Amino acid sequence: MKILTYKHENTAFEKVLRIGAELSQSLDSEICFLTARSGTPATEEPPPVGVDIPWEQRGELQPGIQILTQAMEVLIKTGFLSEQKSIIIRAVRNGYLFLGSTPAGRRVPFYERYGHLLEVLNYEVDEHQQDLVVVGVPRRGGLGRFVGGDKARSLVLGLHTSVFLVREGDLNSRFLVCADGSPSSLRLFPLLKQFLAAVRGPVDVIWVRKPDATEEETKVGSECAQRARDWLDQCGKGGDLLLPEGDRPHELILEAAGNDSVVVMGASLRHDVHHRVRGSLPLQVLAKTESSMLLAKFPPEVDTDFFEELDTC
Repeated sequence: MKILTYKHENTAFEKVLRIGAELSQSLDSEICFLTARSGTPATEEPPPVGVDIPWEQRGELQPGIQILTQAMEVLIKTGFLSEQKSIIIRAVRNGYLFLGSTPAGRRVPFYERYGHLLEVLNYEVDEHQQDLVVVGVPRRGGLGRFVGGDKARSLVLGLHTSVFLVREGDLNSRFLVCADGSPSSLRLFPLLKQFLAAVRGPVDVIWVRKPDATEEETKVGSECAQRARDWLDQCGKGGDLLLPEGDRPHELILEAAGNDSVVVMGASLRHDVHHRVRGSLPLQVLAKTESSMLLAKFPPEVDTDFFEELDTC
């Protein structure tokens, strides 16, 4: 797995950085850190490129670079990165890059890129084949979404890869896996398999049965939830199987999740016009939960016998 962590000065960045670093360590994954800046590099004085910049002079650098050195400082304090005597900034497409390193010697890139947030993230995802974006996006109320837009929704719909939206829950929290047998829910299990080594809390499985569900829908949903629970037990991840019934599934998922879990769902990947007209279950949960969310977007098609392929952890 390759992990991209987005850092911005207005988010609770220490938690985002910590989760990204913990995932990288637990999963032995490559990771990079990025901040997106509006405008172009020509809008501000360029940083000194290609020379050793003493670590003590980091406070004199350009604002975008300082955001990244602050992130590096946090990661040094946690022990994820080795201490820095200096950094060397290089120019890259629409921005700049410098490197840190872990105590084991793995290089960790820090990117400042200019442009629209979604375009910047997708460029990095496509260029370096990132499997997951870790980003802090607080829930916004109705007025806030109207005035400033809904960044979380935009990222879920527009990113080219899976996303961990960091809110209240973290890797020590309870994970709530939404399994109903739909193509969307089947999409989450290959990603969850990769995640399990980093998950330290219990992992519950939930399937909400609608009162008007057909016999076939009931069979598919209950079997998926039970097989998911059996598979997680086999993987040593204990938890409950929750089978509530109601005609508003998102409300029952929100109730089960509370405010400090990690809700795991598969994104539907349907066109945004449909979402604007009817919405989708992940988007309904996303709009109202204070919990973090792990949304799997790939692969787009999953074999219905996926549990047989995931029989080991």
